Amino acid sequence: MAATAKFSLARPVRRFFQKHFERWLARRIPSQQEHQLNSRNIMIYPTRFGLAYLGFVVLVFLLGTNYQNNIILLFSYLLASLFISVMLHSFYNFSQLRFYSVAKQQGYAEEVLYFAIKITTEKTHYDINAHFTDKALNSQVEKIELCQQGSHELRLVYKTLQRGKHWLGRVTVFSEYSLGLFKSKSILDFGHYAIIYPKAKSLIADQYQLSAQADEPSIDSYQSTNSVGTDDFSELKSFVRGESKARTAWKQLAKGQGHYSKHYQAEQSQLHWLKLSEMPSNDVEIQLAYLSFLIGELTASNQSFGLQLSTELSCQSMNIAPNSGFHHQQACLTALALYS
Repeated sequence: MAATAKFSLARPVRRFFQKHFERWLARRIPSQQEHQLNSRNIMIYPTRFGLAYLGFVVLVFLLGTNYQNNIILLFSYLLASLFISVMLHSFYNFSQLRFYSVAKQQGYAEEVLYFAIKITTEKTHYDINAHFTDKALNSQVEKIELCQQGSHELRLVYKTLQRGKHWLGRVTVFSEYSLGLFKSKSILDFGHYAIIYPKAKSLIADQYQLSAQADEPSIDSYQSTNSVGTDDFSELKSFVRGESKARTAWKQLAKGQGHYSKHYQAEQSQLHWLKLSEMPSNDVEIQLAYLSFLIGELTASNQSFGLQLSTELSCQSMNIAPNSGFHHQQACLTALALYS
């Protein structure tokens, strides 16, 4: 009973200190894409080996004092001065590093995402390590043994089985150079988060077909009843990353006029939609997985489509107008990831 009471008392105390520590961190090291290490955001404290070393120094000093032996006292002073020198050296090794990282990454469930952290320095550093601070992420420690002058990169791994928007919290950067007596650490906030799309689940060809939005009240609001097709040449547009190279206007590219892609139009009488309500399943997650598969297939074949997650046509965040291309695919997949 006493042990249970002590455990229940320790938990709120731990939460209290954790809450106030996070508030202090938010003021001391605010969220931003780029951080430079200095005396304001570096924390240094002894490692277990450092504490044992300090205890040994105190013991030697007490022995020298007790026996009034100057040689033992001198030895203890030398050990203490080494302890302080290593602390200053640890700070010098860790300071002036500059870290930069982009906050957002996106991918499918069960895929591995890599959050790249770029490190730039004007001097040589040793033993630079980084990992996500949140222990629930089970983040592995990524390490650079020798960080020479110039640019380097650390890639933190993240993997999840659930779709949605996942905030990953802060990144702990640390070094135990030199001699392992001290740990120099900083807890940086890049605002890292991941948009996880539903994992694509294959559909048989006969299970679903593009449907038309027969009762669309505002077709004119889309400004055109044409969709991308292969019938009539329409115009040249700047090449967008992700487009098929088969559309490249090679004649203009050869003349040095720039990288353009050809666009065609085919008349259509109806707008085609992917509808959540028409997916062949009663499970919402399976329906979203089917939609994720169809979005990928239609984008790969460069077909125009719209996405309807809500029966209320006025809900723009859940209903995306027909379009095609890489950016349209990303917008549709993000809508699936954030659907609730």
